[in-house]
Amino acid sequence: MRTTFKSFLGEGLIKVPSDLLKSLVRHIFGEYLSYMYSLENRRDDAEKLASINSIMIDKNFKPKNSEVELNTVLDGLSDKLKNAWKLEFGYLRLTIDWDQKIWADRPKVNASFEEANAHGLPGYFTVNPRSFMDMLQSEDYSFQKVTSLLEKIKTSMWHEASHAVQHNSLKWMDKSQVAKDRTVRDNPNSSKEDQRKEYLSAAVEFDPTIKTKIFLFKKIAEKEPESVLKNLAAFVGAANIEGAKQDEFFLALKSTNLKKWKKAVKLFYLNYGFDVSELLKDVPTT
Repeated sequence: MRTTFKSFLGEGLIKVPSDLLKSLVRHIFGEYLSYMYSLENRRDDAEKLASINSIMIDKNFKPKNSEVELNTVLDGLSDKLKNAWKLEFGYLRLTIDWDQKIWADRPKVNASFEEANAHGLPGYFTVNPRSFMDMLQSEDYSFQKVTSLLEKIKTSMWHEASHAVQHNSLKWMDKSQVAKDRTVRDNPNSSKEDQRKEYLSAAVEFDPTIKTKIFLFKKIAEKEPESVLKNLAAFVGAANIEGAKQDEFFLALKSTNLKKWKKAVKLFYLNYGFDVSELLKDVPTT
């Protein structure tokens, strides 16, 4: 099955330029699969994945940090978003951190987007290939696991491209789109739990994190298709069900801002085609 992007443009969530998302994923897949091909014991799988995803392998690829300029004509965005789009330094860029110059101290980070800054740097995406490199060398390596990791990359880029839309378009219409309170995290006496809760509850993370959670819940839904509604209710913190996973993002919202939590639950359910009104009718409004 070829890589497609139509399914990533969920109704009700921030739209991202489909050409930008495709460019990000194809470039990352290109470098990842070229690196994979350079490992003799992974070469056959690299060629198979390249064929599945219509990716050209660079057989002379050398892993090193290099900056890639990204262009977009804002495919799929509304005229309102297009008119507000303002790249302060003219373009976006992407760097895959093969040299571990960016994420060496935070190996669990998958990717990030940073807006343009006063030092003249344009908005940029960074990707950490550490988990991919480790998987290829792992004794637990499997074709299924590397396929799943590549799927996760698509979701990470959906998440980060949403941040790009927030910083380059939405913030000019509503500054709260990029709000990021650090009161708790800057307090050395605050608990790690409260610091995490503040991060998860930040306005700038609201939409992108819902998209990440859609990917995470997909595995639960596929594993127990007969229990999707039950697991959805537990996942978003709307019901306590023994043995069912409750997600930290939805629980953080529920404990800090009930109105925002209900909005997040509605958007999350909408992605799966379910009406959430019955679920939320007895939940307090304050």
